[in-house]
Amino acid sequence: MKFPMLWAVLVGLAGLSAHGDEYELYLLAGQSNMDGRGKAAKLSATQKKPIRNAIIFYRNPPTTTEGWKPLAPGFSVPPRFKGDLPSPTFGPELGFVTTLTESQPGRKFALIKGSKGGSSLRVDWNPGEAGKPETQGPRYRDMIETMAQARAALKNDGHTAILRGMIWHQGESDAKQSTENHEARLKRLIARIREDTGAPHLPVVLGQVVDNGKRDRVRAAILNASKADPLVGFVSSEGTTTWDEGTHFDAGSQLVLGERFAEEMLQLLDGANK
Repeated sequence: MKFPMLWAVLVGLAGLSAHGDEYELYLLAGQSNMDGRGKAAKLSATQKKPIRNAIIFYRNPPTTTEGWKPLAPGFSVPPRFKGDLPSPTFGPELGFVTTLTESQPGRKFALIKGSKGGSSLRVDWNPGEAGKPETQGPRYRDMIETMAQARAALKNDGHTAILRGMIWHQGESDAKQSTENHEARLKRLIARIREDTGAPHLPVVLGQVVDNGKRDRVRAAILNASKADPLVGFVSSEGTTTWDEGTHFDAGSQLVLGERFAEEMLQLLDGANK
């Protein structure tokens, strides 16, 4: 049974320019490890270059790309950073797109990234009710606004996009919540994202937070939520390393995490199209 994963509207069909491109679109959302604390200075010269076949629309209010930009390191806002983009850090997007490209050469990729360090699912990412922003947490509202802005900008540029999936990495701020509550909130978030994008079968991959001895409940919730839905995948943090004491992935592990997100996403897409 095939699910093409269209965005709510296949953007840009009206008035499409002769040079418009079609993009495989992915949503990236979560807190600091999705925003990214990997240090770009640790990357090779090649890894620091923009990825030719990928663009990104990034928003971490008040910081924004204010349009689509070539994907490269620096779409992240680390603590105390006051400058302009690109910043000195990056998230899983680099490893994610690099791995997708290796599996799907010739395709173009567009990423909508909305992320905020220290944000919780309990409050900040609470999806509330459809069409009622007053019931939604500030980060969820930001993400809905970001998707609308990105879609409009892509259409204005004469391009189309097919929504393929979403990757999510968050949980450190909810470590004190019960496993049952966090699992229920994750399921609710996924259901609402699917509702708001008009993609009821949207594949979603959940990333596991680092085990620092105090996150057993939230780690279990993330795994449980992935097992409850055949179109929800799971990415383990096992074998990764952090540059601080057990929270933020270092540059190498951010790349590994992105690779794992892509591999799991490709498996979900393959399964959905059979």
